[in-house]
Amino acid sequence: MTIDELVQGSGLADKAVRIDDHLVRMQWGSAFVIAGISGSAVVAIAPLFRSVPPGRELAFFKKLLEHNAYMGGMASFALQPDGWVVLHAGRALKGIDGHEFATLVAGVGRFADQFDDQLIAEFYSDGKVIEQASTAHSGEFPATD
Repeated sequence: MTIDELVQGSGLADKAVRIDDHLVRMQWGSAFVIAGISGSAVVAIAPLFRSVPPGRELAFFKKLLEHNAYMGGMASFALQPDGWVVLHAGRALKGIDGHEFATLVAGVGRFADQFDDQLIAEFYSDGKVIEQASTAHSGEFPATD
């Protein structure tokens, strides 16, 4: 199964912009999702913030865990080794169909769009950090390895 076959079978082709042979980018409101195939897995990642809000780390991580519980396993927040805060979901490539791919990607997209503005309002209130958060929407991608 290729990323092109998954995108076509999911009904998301009109939203998808191809990045390379294994990755596509899709927009959901103010958030975007990078979806692709990595080895034997399908992954959807919404990069949200370049870094954790300075001085508010504990409250921020607590809020992310609360949001993880709210999403009920559909997606989860993570901190990547390069410092990016992302929302992601994934599953094995084997046996996935277009409908399941659409559910995976749309879940990440809808939750990212819902939570990015809430988190900016609550934790990123100074202009310097908001500018960093906005960079995630400009097409600069965090590392996905």
